[in-house]
Amino acid sequence: MGFFINGLKAKVMSTELIMEADVAKSVLFEALELVKSFESKYSAYKEDSLLSEINSSSGVTPVQCSAEELEIFSQALEIAKESKGLFDPTIGVLTQGSYGFGTHNAKLPSKKELQEKKALVDYKECIIDAGSIYLRKKGMRLDLGGIGKGYIADKLMEFLLKKGASKVLLSVGGEICSYGKKYTIALQNPFEENNSAIIKTSKAMLSISTSGDYERFIGSKENHHILDNTSAKPNHFHSSITILKSGLHGAMLDAVATIAFNTKREDLYTLAQKFAVAIIAISPQKSIQVEKFSGLDIESFEMFSFQ
Repeated sequence: MGFFINGLKAKVMSTELIMEADVAKSVLFEALELVKSFESKYSAYKEDSLLSEINSSSGVTPVQCSAEELEIFSQALEIAKESKGLFDPTIGVLTQGSYGFGTHNAKLPSKKELQEKKALVDYKECIIDAGSIYLRKKGMRLDLGGIGKGYIADKLMEFLLKKGASKVLLSVGGEICSYGKKYTIALQNPFEENNSAIIKTSKAMLSISTSGDYERFIGSKENHHILDNTSAKPNHFHSSITILKSGLHGAMLDAVATIAFNTKREDLYTLAQKFAVAIIAISPQKSIQVEKFSGLDIESFEMFSFQ
């Protein structure tokens, strides 16, 4: 963990966290504790987490939760419903159970295993009722990896604003939120260790979510971690997807980035309209597609070409 002027940099939730805000260092420490608390509750890799308890209780019994604890699950299920299952938080039976992404036991599962396990991916079988959450089929598993970083980015921004911050820049892995100052934000090149684009923000609130096939994979990018829950395998429509929207929308954009990754290029415009977002898509062949940028409150945007 390190500090810089009005900022903090740390490794949390297996990703890099950067916070810059015009607040006291003690407030940044409080914000860091929020992230650690979130990880302790919602990590799929901690046996004593709330998420692990919910998963181990699938098909057996509902797990009682506070309204605050249920919020992220409710948001995830709302987006699943709105997307008709293109985003599905019950994909954990594949991402963690079959492939083992994020563990020391990562492997490529057999076709037979994938066929059996993908039958357990169904957000409609996740029930929130009377202060509890229940996975109705035994073996089902929730995975918040497609929404969690964006959700905590939202919570950090809300916390820092309540503490009096007037200028904030947050980066939780590929989830970025900015407010109150003109920032220069670089987007990662999915093919090399440099940038694919530069965004110069206005002082208005802006949320950005980026997902790529280079982030986590087994053996090669052909086996990246962003799975299509209908095939139980990764698609290769894109190498990088960036979703942008004015305002504070980290959780929603995180989920939409997953949806976009499994959406064919010709359907991205319709997706951008549905969720009122801007999209930057970079294909494995290094072609660039940009949709719906007209509604963004930003100073400028520059996209670089690839060699």
